[in-house]
Amino acid sequence: MTQPSATQTGGAVPPRTDTVTTGAGASDRAGAAASALSVFLSASVPDELAGTAGAQRVYDLLASVVRALFAVGAELVFGGHPTITPLVHRLAREHAGAPPRIALYQLERFRTDAPPETHDEAVFGPVHWVGNPAAEMADDLAALRVPMVERARAAVFIAGKTAGFRGARPGIREEYERFRARLPAAPVYLMGGAGGETARIIADAEADGADWELNGLDPPARELLHRADDPALVAALIGR
Repeated sequence: MTQPSATQTGGAVPPRTDTVTTGAGASDRAGAAASALSVFLSASVPDELAGTAGAQRVYDLLASVVRALFAVGAELVFGGHPTITPLVHRLAREHAGAPPRIALYQLERFRTDAPPETHDEAVFGPVHWVGNPAAEMADDLAALRVPMVERARAAVFIAGKTAGFRGARPGIREEYERFRARLPAAPVYLMGGAGGETARIIADAEADGADWELNGLDPPARELLHRADDPALVAALIGR
């Protein structure tokens, strides 16, 4: 798959292409820009990591990213999952300062099975219940993914199932492609240190020789983002 042209902004916040400036002024400007963003977070634990230390690594990376987004005031956009929703709920409760901005999307077919944290409006506000329980799963998943992608202006991808996924293709892959089709020039962060489908997307990008992320990181920093499994380092790279 060839990266879509970056000449079409699709209404996206343009990626940063300048060098990183240090100092309080630069930090303030970066914080102001980030606080205006809605960031789509797509993550799941690959089946091959379930029950292993690798699964905890995925959760640690995820927690670091969520904390970093909360710290700069960005809106977190994500789809509810029995393992992800409670984690985000706990991190939001622990966050000091203004309540985090969170847009939680959940399929209607899973309303009765959703974790109890889903219904905590003090954290999540009104949940966006979408889809039709009578629809085919592929159609229902599209009903979930389309509004999340339409809301976001940047995206982070972590791990992701390579087998045992619902639908015709791995969810991380489909969500990346949907996001890129809508916002060809928006910033994307591919975190491949935990493996999964995100690592496969990175491999495809490297084979293509093009920048599929357009996030303003220079090549060495982008390589760190792709390979690192240190949560603090990954959060620092995303927060640059």
